[in-house]
Amino acid sequence: MRGLARLALRRGPAKLIGRRRQRGVDRDLDPQVAAVLELQRRMKLTSIETFEPAKARVVAEQGLSILDVELAPMAQIVETASLTTYIPHGATDDWIVYLHGGGGVIGSVKGSEPVTRLLAAQTRCTVASVEYRLGPEHKHPAAIEDAVAAFETIRARAKGRVVVAGDSFGGFLSTHVARRAKPDLQVLIYPMTDSTMSKPSLDRYADGYLLTRSMITWFRGHYFHDTDDRRAASPLFWTDPPRVPAIVITAGFDPLVDEGDAYAGALQAAGVRVIHRRYPSLVHGFLSLSGGVAAGRAAIDAMCRDIVAELGHDDKVGHSKVGDTIVSK
Repeated sequence: MRGLARLALRRGPAKLIGRRRQRGVDRDLDPQVAAVLELQRRMKLTSIETFEPAKARVVAEQGLSILDVELAPMAQIVETASLTTYIPHGATDDWIVYLHGGGGVIGSVKGSEPVTRLLAAQTRCTVASVEYRLGPEHKHPAAIEDAVAAFETIRARAKGRVVVAGDSFGGFLSTHVARRAKPDLQVLIYPMTDSTMSKPSLDRYADGYLLTRSMITWFRGHYFHDTDDRRAASPLFWTDPPRVPAIVITAGFDPLVDEGDAYAGALQAAGVRVIHRRYPSLVHGFLSLSGGVAAGRAAIDAMCRDIVAELGHDDKVGHSKVGDTIVSK
């Protein structure tokens, strides 16, 4: 199945399959992404929010795994109940604490392993991937407490610098870690920053781009208590955002793109050094497509180069011209 999926996403077949999607507002979609979306439409896959959370986790784990990047070899992998640590060959003293996505309801360390291994291999940082508690069994702020506790545990043992990184809901958690624990760098990949769901892109890309508005509503309903102050939990509305250097990555065809872009702007306005990479042709969740979507893999490679440059592992590494990139100093 993995081989067939990647064969379909080769340049020629992908153009043919995705042609239906690359019209009107979708004309700027990456051709391979367009093919993924069209294949998903043709397969009539059942949407995550129609399942109970436990079943949704199993379905999500299997969903896009056929398009994950190959597992990068590690020097050592250490597993505990709440952390899996990936130690790359030639590891430096620096660490990355990684927080997976999934809306606070689905997702796992195992599901994010292809990306965390690649991140470790390319940055030469030891990566600690956190298995935090999920809703609805454990609602807000349980995941935040787990993320902060894991970060502080790693920082207490690390000899070098410690980065926090996460995608989607993991980006949301990373902002809270940045606020409370002050890492050396925060890496936010298409982050959730507005839990009130007030940005226009939620309607602009409400359906048909992998992450949908109805899925986001389902995630929020299972993660938050009815009585939670969602605005107070939303990094976008913080009047004093954390003064921690940031790499912010957003995707053009993403319901969360407006809030991710706005948060990058808020950090810049507060005087924070921000590298904001915006990929106009990609969709939310492109990390999980990067074994078949070349532009997604290029985005991961650029992110790793940015981390390496920010940590000074190689002072010859610069910021490559990929996507729409804004660097504030």
